[in-house]
Parts: sequence; C-alpha cells; structure tokens
Amino acid sequence: MRTGRVFGALVLIGLGVLLLLGNLNIFIFRWDMLGPLFLILIGVWLVSRAFVPGWGHSSGDVFAGIGEYRPDLSGKEIRREKFSYGIGDSRVDLTRATFLDGENVVEASQGIGELRVTVPRDLALRVRASAGMGEARLFDEQDAGIDPHVEFQSQDYATATRKLNLTAHVGLGAVRVTRA
Repeated sequence: MRTGRVFGALVLIGLGVLLLLGNLNIFIFRWDMLGPLFLILIGVWLVSRAFVPGWGHSSGDVFAGIGEYRPDLSGKEIRREKFSYGIGDSRVDLTRATFLDGENVVEASQGIGELRVTVPRDLALRVRASAGMGEARLFDEQDAGIDPHVEFQSQDYATATRKLNLTAHVGLGAVRVTRA
C-alpha cells in the first residue's frame, strides 16, 4: 500500500470536509487554523509511521516530499541524475548503480533533514557537500554552522576512465557522504 498517497488523500478529504462544514455553517472554519491543522496532521502521520512496521522503508513512499526517501538504484545506469527531496530523511546509495565511462554527474539535495549519500569505492571522485545551516560531512572531514561545506577530489580524477562528480546539499540539517 502506498501510505504516502493514502495520507495525502486523507489530508485532502479532511480539509474538504472542514471547508464544507464551514460553508454549511455547521462548523466555523477560520483560514488561520489551516497551518496548525496541517502541522498536526503531519505530526500524527510521522508518529504513526514509527509504530507501523514497514512504513518508510520503500523507495518513494512519500507525501509531498515529506518522510523517508530511498530510491532503488540497483542496476540503474547513471550519467546525469538529480535526486531532490523536501523534508525528512534521504538515503541515496550509489553503490548498486552502474556508472558509464566518462564523467558521471549526480546532484542530490534535501530541503530540511538529513541527506546521506553512499558512493562506490572503485570510482574516481569529485565531491562537494554543503548545507545552508547545519553540518556537512565528507568521509572524515566535517564543517558545521552557517554555510558549511567540504570538498574532495581523487588524485586520479583527471585521468580516470570512470568518474563521479557529486554535489550534495541540504538547506537545513545534515549532509553526509560516505564510501561503501
């Protein structure tokens, strides 16, 4: 079951019912209640996910970019890829992907939360990890605070047959890049 879609549908149904009840003068609906109501619904959804086995462990079981994101890259050919997510926890495991000869470019970004990218050991790498505010960790190096960033380039990057140019960024939170 796509729990993210079910949650999204329930949110829309709930808001529709509230607006209908307001129009019928059964319930007084004030627009300033919409923001807190939405936050409460998101909170209930996140808490319920912690208690229901299997929620959040699939690839792409999300609602409007909120929750956990783990794309399945098994056997996927990478040349130029972008992975972007809103709020939550993202894990981009590039070790199962197939990298072609030449420079392969991957951009991974997260709005709020934690972004973890795992890269294969056998590729030449150029990596830039940054955050608007939070922590950027690249292998054993880290920087934290406002606008932290760390960079790395393999010594053989210029001459390697297969190479990965990775940019990983999080707006607010933590970005971590590790080798498998």
